[in-house]
Amino acid sequence: MFNPFSAKPRNRRRDGDFTLDVRLNADTESAPRRRRVWWLKPALLLVLAAGAWFGGGAAVQLCRERWLYHIPSLALKHLPVSCDGVISASEIRRLAGVTVGRNVLTIDPYQVRQQLLRHPRIEEARLELEFPDTLRITVRERWPIARLMLPPVGGRETFLLVDETGRVMAPFEPGRAPAEVVQSEATLPLLTGIPVVGVAPGHALTGNQTLAGLRLLAAFSETPLAAEADLASVDVSAAGLLTVVTTRGAQITMTPGNFGRQFQQWQAVHRRSAELRRAIGSLDLSVANHPPLKWVELAAAPTNEVPARPLRPKRKSPVRRHA
Repeated sequence: MFNPFSAKPRNRRRDGDFTLDVRLNADTESAPRRRRVWWLKPALLLVLAAGAWFGGGAAVQLCRERWLYHIPSLALKHLPVSCDGVISASEIRRLAGVTVGRNVLTIDPYQVRQQLLRHPRIEEARLELEFPDTLRITVRERWPIARLMLPPVGGRETFLLVDETGRVMAPFEPGRAPAEVVQSEATLPLLTGIPVVGVAPGHALTGNQTLAGLRLLAAFSETPLAAEADLASVDVSAAGLLTVVTTRGAQITMTPGNFGRQFQQWQAVHRRSAELRRAIGSLDLSVANHPPLKWVELAAAPTNEVPARPLRPKRKSPVRRHA
C-alpha cells in the first residue's frame, strides 16, 4: 500500500554524482585561494628582515657620523712621510687621500696603500697606523734606467721611462722634481728594437730580450766601467744579442746573461785602449775567446751627440723623511 508520508526512495547514482560534484567544486574553489595566499607569510618575513637589516645599518652609520667619528682625541694630527726618491710629501699625501684632522677610525690602510700603488712611480708603500693620532707612510719609488722614444708630437721629442723590471712611467715635469733629476732622466740610455705603439705609463714590458737589455743596464751601473763610459743606447732587436753603443760611439756586442765576465773583458780592453791612446770602435763580446776588436784613432773616434748624464743619487741612498 502506498504511503504518501514515507521518504522517497534514494537515487544512489544521483546522490553519488551530487556528492562528487560538491567535492570537486569545493576543491576547485579553494585551490586557487590557497595558491594566492601561501607566499604572503614568507614575503612579510622577508620585508621585515630587510627593514631590520637596512634600518640597523643606517642606525650604525648614524652613530658613527654623529658620535664615533667626531671624537676629538681620535683626530689625525701627525702624518709623517718617508720616501727614498724625489716625490714630495705633499704629493704622496694627495695620492693617499688622507689629511690632518681626519678621524683615524675612517682610514682603511689597505685602501690607502692600493691608491698609492696605482701611481706608476711608486713601487711599494707601507702604512703604520699608531693610535690615537698618527699615520706613518713609507714609500719606495721606482728608479728608471732607460728611455723609450715615442713618435714626435708637433715636432717635439717625447719619451717614457722604464725601470729594471720593465715597468713604464712618465718623466717628471719641470718643477715637479729637482732640476738635476729631470735632466738626468732626459739623458738615460735609449732602449731600442722594441715596438712602442700602445705603451703607456703603468704598462709592463715583457719579452726575454727586452728584460735582458734592462738587466744589462742595471748591472752596468754597478761596475767600475760606469765611471769611465756612458751608454747611449741598447738595442735588443737581434735574438740572442744585445748591442750597446756608448756616448763616444763605441759599439759593444754582448749576449744575455753572464754580464760579469763580459764587463770584465770590456774593462780590460778599455784600459788597454788608454795605454795605446786609442779608442774602441767595435768589440764583439758574444765571441767568448779572442773577441773581434776594432780600434780607432782618438781624433777619428765618433762622438755621440748625447751629453754625459748628470749624476743621480744611487738607489741605496738613505730614505728621505718628510715632516
